Amino acid sequence: MSLRRSAFALGCSSLLGAALTSTDANAQAYPTRPVRLVVGNAPGGSDDFHGRLVAQRLTESFGQQFVVDNRSGSGGMVARTVVAKAAADGYTLLLGAASMATSPHLYSKQQADSVRDFAPVSLVAKTYAVLLVHPSVPAKTAKEFIALARTRAGKLNFGSTGVGGGPHLNAELFCNMAQIKATHIPYKGAGAGIYVDLLAGQLDFYIGPISTALAFINAGKVRPLAVTGATRSAKLPDVPTMAEAALPGYEMSGWYAIFVPAGTPHDIVTSLNSVLVKQLASPELRDGYANVSSEARSSTPEELAKYLASEIERYGRILKLAGIQPQ
Repeated sequence: MSLRRSAFALGCSSLLGAALTSTDANAQAYPTRPVRLVVGNAPGGSDDFHGRLVAQRLTESFGQQFVVDNRSGSGGMVARTVVAKAAADGYTLLLGAASMATSPHLYSKQQADSVRDFAPVSLVAKTYAVLLVHPSVPAKTAKEFIALARTRAGKLNFGSTGVGGGPHLNAELFCNMAQIKATHIPYKGAGAGIYVDLLAGQLDFYIGPISTALAFINAGKVRPLAVTGATRSAKLPDVPTMAEAALPGYEMSGWYAIFVPAGTPHDIVTSLNSVLVKQLASPELRDGYANVSSEARSSTPEELAKYLASEIERYGRILKLAGIQPQ
């Protein structure tokens, strides 16, 4: 009996060793075919740029093609749904954005839950905005603009790219902290229409991405009063932060991060994270994002999970202050 037990134990040990060897081989082999990175916006936009830069660096690092798959619609919900329903095998990634933190408060019914349906991999970048006014506005600083706005209670307006988007929430937090009232005018899509009206004096202010504002700032067509980050922007070094200019504690940033479907093997998540952390520290990726006024950022999966949870809570407070109810 002892010999039989020994033989059985030896057989089990061999099978277990073979299984572990097979698992290690699979982990080392990943990926063995093209991987798609789903981006929740159309080609040519900021989301698309951030996604393609990451995909390029992942392709070079893994020696396998990482292909961007643009799935625009419903504030990123279409893209999130595609990834949430994909196989949890590491061959479908999501370029998540700040909309993952706002959608739980904007939509009562969601096809993809921002927390339950995704496994975090790493932050990719943070983006910031700038408070802009027309040159004809007499205020030269954020503090002067707030004082002016208080004398025109309810008569000012601001533009945004849609309810619950970054420009909208930037402005809502600004109005709340500055104790001013202004009318929100949502535009459809990108900021082109907003700038037409801002330059024509039809809009009183706009808090939009630095990347798209630079051309108008440099041409003297709009006046920058403050940036929304915790530190000054390298692209606008002479423009103070909102916190130092007028509103201590004000900080707003957009962000991009990589997620995979929930249940994706841990070794694949670890492998992707390791490569992303290394690439996001490289001059090529840092310079690439700096060119569009973004900052390359990386994180552990655990740090990203905590950050997403904190963002969901924070945006919930801002949307509540703005009186926005889920649809």
